[in-house]
Amino acid sequence: MNNNSKLMKIFYIFLIFITFIGCDDKDNWIPNVRVEESIDLIQLAGLGHHQARYWEGGVNGLIIFRTGNTDFNAFDRMCPYEISVNCSVDIKDEMFAECPCCGSKFSLGLSALMKGPARHPLKQYRTMVQGNRLMITN
Repeated sequence: MNNNSKLMKIFYIFLIFITFIGCDDKDNWIPNVRVEESIDLIQLAGLGHHQARYWEGGVNGLIIFRTGNTDFNAFDRMCPYEISVNCSVDIKDEMFAECPCCGSKFSLGLSALMKGPARHPLKQYRTMVQGNRLMITN
């Protein structure tokens, strides 16, 4: 084996090692829990378009955000940066949620991170209206 082959082999091993080290994303570890909520739409009748409400479920509770007549977003209240069961994201200004511990701000309508230090949006769950029920699952 010549020196160039050895150097390339060492380079690839180093590259693989660095890749795995870099994949340790500490601010995106939200525990996976089973989410299977079935909510009667009558319970959400007072929730207007672009308004949010807290609900039980998920890791730290849920935020349900109404985007249309039968369209909803559902998010876990655990901040993707401040991973703590003692710190839950709060609804602010109807369209946004904010972490009281780190100050990260999230758009509920766009499902997006608006301001850090978090680097990821809130954990979002699937929503589907079936008949007169809102189903929230993961």
